[in-house]
Amino acid sequence: MIAARLWWGDGARAAVVAGEPTHVFADGADVVDAIRLAVDHPDTVLSLVLAEPVTVPDDIRATLAQVTVPTLVLASAPVADADLSAAQLLAGDIDNGVFVVIDGAPRPVHTERRESFAEWTSSFVAIAEGLAARDGRLLTPPTPLVEGALR
Repeated sequence: MIAARLWWGDGARAAVVAGEPTHVFADGADVVDAIRLAVDHPDTVLSLVLAEPVTVPDDIRATLAQVTVPTLVLASAPVADADLSAAQLLAGDIDNGVFVVIDGAPRPVHTERRESFAEWTSSFVAIAEGLAARDGRLLTPPTPLVEGALR
């Protein structure tokens, strides 16, 4: 079984609730619902990739310590003094949170710097799959990159 990699609007919730191991991608305001999904389904959500998150409400901020899946938070910094506080605080409050800034990128990073976004997320998902396979939560072996097969 290969894990799905689904954007929020492409049925991530339905896949997770159906028990399909899923890497959940969300952006903007959808980040809040993706966090709830990861808290409610930690055995099915393999990772979260959260792009350009908004400031999360206090009730969600209180649940961030319950997010146990690897989480990548990406933000663009179109100018040197861009406000990255929402993304930085979010990543910092999640134990497995990783914060990445794409300097000089206009917002949103996932559409305006697709190549950088794809490189970061592909690497992150490969790592998350390796961790899930190690923990017995993923039925397929990790990608060759995780196993060191690529030279």
